[in-house]
Amino acid sequence: MDILKKKIWNSPLLRSKAKKEVGLAEMFFGYFIGPFCVLAMTSVVGSYYLTFYRTYDDIVNQGAFLTLLPLVSVIPMAVTNIIVGIVVGKTRTRAGKARPYILTAAPLLLVFGILMFCIPYLSLGVRMAWMAVTYNLFAAIASPIYGTAHYLMVSLSTRDLAKRGQLSVVANIPAVAGNGLMSSILMPMILNWINAVPRNDLVQNRWQMTMVCFSAAAFAGCLLEYFFTRERITEEDMAEPEQAREQSPGQAQEQKPDLGNAELPPTGVQLKSAMKDKFWWIIMVFYLLYQMGVMFKGGYVFNIFCHEYFSQITVFGTTLSADMVQSVLALISGIPLAAGMLFIWPLANKFGKKNVIVAGCVISIAGSLICLANPANFVVMLIGQTFKGFSSIPGAYVMMALFADVLDHLEARFGYRVDGVSMSVYNTVITVVNGLAVAVFNFFYDSALFPAQKVASFFFLGFEIVAHGILIVLLQFLTVEKNIEAEQKLIAERKAAEQNQN
Repeated sequence: MDILKKKIWNSPLLRSKAKKEVGLAEMFFGYFIGPFCVLAMTSVVGSYYLTFYRTYDDIVNQGAFLTLLPLVSVIPMAVTNIIVGIVVGKTRTRAGKARPYILTAAPLLLVFGILMFCIPYLSLGVRMAWMAVTYNLFAAIASPIYGTAHYLMVSLSTRDLAKRGQLSVVANIPAVAGNGLMSSILMPMILNWINAVPRNDLVQNRWQMTMVCFSAAAFAGCLLEYFFTRERITEEDMAEPEQAREQSPGQAQEQKPDLGNAELPPTGVQLKSAMKDKFWWIIMVFYLLYQMGVMFKGGYVFNIFCHEYFSQITVFGTTLSADMVQSVLALISGIPLAAGMLFIWPLANKFGKKNVIVAGCVISIAGSLICLANPANFVVMLIGQTFKGFSSIPGAYVMMALFADVLDHLEARFGYRVDGVSMSVYNTVITVVNGLAVAVFNFFYDSALFPAQKVASFFFLGFEIVAHGILIVLLQFLTVEKNIEAEQKLIAERKAAEQNQN
């Protein structure tokens, strides 16, 4: 990691454009536009790469390949997430601990994203190998490097709870928009255009043009996020000469030396410390179950559900294909989800972050039950999906702020931050869930033992009833918000004492 501490990240060309305090430019470019460009691309890839691979008839005829690919790929993806999380946690640079990896991910997302979809017209074996290698280059290298750094940014941005809450909402809009607007609404429309040509080779060419555009956008998004974000918490322990210049007269402080990695205990010790805390476990189990629900109702499963129940319907005299039905249903559920960014944080401030998340789980169960009452009825699905849209608001916008509270709680309890190792576990959980979810769904959906319609309806609608029921009970034990202000005060006092000693 020495190279990260020296010439590259000390270059004036790579300095953050974000100001000392969180501002509108940082929120807009660093936490909204930049991440949206990246997450729109990664969401489309994660949701539809199997849809693209299914355009190759000889690949589909191999049977087990498309089931085994995401399943086997979980292993390198999990290993990489662990390694990246550990490395990020140990990094100390002028640019911060996470931001350097956002910039590093830019060319990787561009190149690997293009290679995944630009498959040469060679033999079956070569194409299968190309798919396996390029998918893992993207999902096991580029995506973890970006994701680990990106999802740490809110917790590293500031200790100001109000500002961090605002950033949590803004930072989660791209994830919501990427998965909802892009993956579930706009992408089905693009699929209509892609599938409008008569031959598979032409379909594949349109896929390639589409993904080149997405990959280029992701590259630009990484640059915006890097240059318009700042790690103020990391800066507390770093010698940052430019900070002193930004302070007004009378505010200049004695510079602390670069502490490097000396203060951090070994990774194993950090992990053992985190695992002693019940709040840490609750957060990790939450993301495990919540992400499984997100994957099972995501673009790939959503698209199959619509093809099973709404291959072609007529609504108000207009005939809709299954892809268009998906867009309409996703739009209906996306409207309340998009509007939720305007009111969710005032509700979270009044009732507590945990309580609004629990309320979202209750509404989610109600929406799933409505849909399951008659999943083949378009009007019933519209009503149920509207409930589902409202239910997703707290988890989408508030949960990352609650995660940041837990990281501060751990710092107050143990005397050091465990951001890197916690994000390593978090990303490993998400990665394993994403791979297993697709593989499990494909196993049951392609099996002759189970009715395809029933499989699609259970995973798209029924799974979240079970998962969110468990989360309602689990979250009753997450009481980190009660003492977070006192714990932040303790951290500040501890750092002041350390500065006086130096």
